[in-house]
Amino acid sequence: MGKYYIDDVKCGLEKGGMACGPGFGTVVASVKVSDGSKSFWLTNAEVEGLPGFYMSDEDIYDRLINISADDDFIDYLDHCFIDSFEGIKLREYDEMMESIKKNEGNPAVSLIRYIVLLTRCEMEEVDKVVALVKGKFVDEVEIPASDVEK
Repeated sequence: MGKYYIDDVKCGLEKGGMACGPGFGTVVASVKVSDGSKSFWLTNAEVEGLPGFYMSDEDIYDRLINISADDDFIDYLDHCFIDSFEGIKLREYDEMMESIKKNEGNPAVSLIRYIVLLTRCEMEEVDKVVALVKGKFVDEVEIPASDVEK
């Protein structure tokens, strides 16, 4: 039996804006994970190829996609930001992939690789990538390599 059960998966693109010139879009990939007795959301909000990982009790996906950022939400995001998960460094993809190689056998590797795949896949492939693990233990599924792993 696996460690990380995937209850829900969300992925989308916030396209930026034009208020002060062209804005860059943010890809948001969010996964609701059950780990034994606890449940949490692990979210990657990637801007210009840089990941930003958050671990939260509540679903932050809709607020990130719709850019509804009041001071309370910004404080909450700051509190939820993580730069590592179960020994895997999450600051940038090169460092992350190196950390994943060093942590082979760690069930968190599959979870992080899956979120990166979901974040980096083409939008027309999202449904297929969601179906890969939703309702399953992610660490019992063979996760295809994302573009940053190749």
